[in-house]
Amino acid sequence: MTRNYVVSLLIMGSLFFSPAVFSENAPPSRLVDAPTAGSLQKRGYMVEGQLFDGGGMTCRAGFGLTDIIMVGISYSGSQIIGSRNASFQPHVGAQVRIRLVEETMSMPAFSIGFDSQGDGPYVRGDKLNRFRNKSRGVYLVASRNYRFLGYLGIHGGINFSLENDDGDKDPSFWAGLDKDIGKDLELCGEYDFATNDNKIDSMTANRGYMNGAVKWHLGKMFILEFDLKNILRNTKKNFTGGIDEKPEPSREIKFMYQGKF
Repeated sequence: MTRNYVVSLLIMGSLFFSPAVFSENAPPSRLVDAPTAGSLQKRGYMVEGQLFDGGGMTCRAGFGLTDIIMVGISYSGSQIIGSRNASFQPHVGAQVRIRLVEETMSMPAFSIGFDSQGDGPYVRGDKLNRFRNKSRGVYLVASRNYRFLGYLGIHGGINFSLENDDGDKDPSFWAGLDKDIGKDLELCGEYDFATNDNKIDSMTANRGYMNGAVKWHLGKMFILEFDLKNILRNTKKNFTGGIDEKPEPSREIKFMYQGKF
């Protein structure tokens, strides 16, 4: 536990003290699952569909109220594709993000936000009702951009999930990066320490969540994304809710369309 906190502080510190090369390109609003300090511009919108393992799908929609305030809604269900009965989450997810500080030559950008949408299927049980990967809840995130063979973004954050019926109310930390490859491709990677889901009877194997993505920008408005998630096999077999047979890494696809009114 102590090691995780120290590593997180070192990553967040690098956002402040690394030599800054300011990029005019705004960072993505999310890496794979983790949010960044990036936000939609005023009157900007995005619509996203995510296909996850078990025949599930998550739909998201976001809208930029101003240049610094972004709101969104989301909803998901598992077994939508397949022969089993579909199962949906009990509530509509809500997202709000406020950009507190703009990036400068000496400071990263900061955003504060809230997200009640977890990742993966919603698991129901006698004592446990939650997303397989807890929703982010309240979070603070910092982002810093550099010029390095194109653009490189480094991101880190802390969050307090409201899904704490398991008694684990600890904060969690995450860090990640995005790197463009030419004009159309973008690589993203992230690691969530999952310190809010690591008790003995939790759903995880206490390895944290490592995810990666390749994003293909098809023009200015459409993005096709290929994800590889749970690379460290952090899900326990006996806590899969009858949805996953094995806690293996999952291959997922996202379709995103974004524009401006």
